[in-house]
Amino acid sequence: MNKLLLSAALLAAIGASPARATLQIEVFDNGALIDNITGITTGAATLTANDANFANITVAAQGSPILPNADLSSVTLDATAAAGFTGAHTLTVDVLQSAILGTGNTLSTFTVNGLVNDPGPTTESTFANGGLLASHTFPVALLDGSFGPVSAATGAFTSDETQFAVDFTAPRQSFGGSIQLTTGVPEPSTWALLALGFGVLGLLGFHKRKAQLAV
Repeated sequence: MNKLLLSAALLAAIGASPARATLQIEVFDNGALIDNITGITTGAATLTANDANFANITVAAQGSPILPNADLSSVTLDATAAAGFTGAHTLTVDVLQSAILGTGNTLSTFTVNGLVNDPGPTTESTFANGGLLASHTFPVALLDGSFGPVSAATGAFTSDETQFAVDFTAPRQSFGGSIQLTTGVPEPSTWALLALGFGVLGLLGFHKRKAQLAV
């Protein structure tokens, strides 16, 4: 009977393990998807998107498990308009993370670094469970600047999103920026399951010792 209880507790702890967090990057030019990468579970993803209007679009993202709570995610974007760039283009980059464990008291920090002939305006935003946490628009030709941290109590959430929206209007304009998202103290359900498993082990050991003393 004791062996059956132990096996059931261990199987419950293993079977109820949370899904691995995944990263996804999407890049849009004037609302049209030009490149994406999905299902990254290693905690780090890099995408270099191909678009005739841009000489370079590089997105680097980090999340769980590389960045443990409370540093939930960090994303940087570097982009440069091509020499043959014409018209006006809004470059939108979305980085999404799902199947994560988090709590409230979320902080969003935004930074922007102009390189050459900085474009703008630039809007950077963060979301949790599909709801907006914080957003800030940097003006045209801002050489460097920062915004935040911004606090927003969200409660438990399982997904987050970071978004860049950068307006380009001339050839060779460049943009560099980053966003960081921080959560409060983690409360993973696996800790409760492990505590339950150790509790069962302790109980079984106590009954075994009691039975031996009785003999």
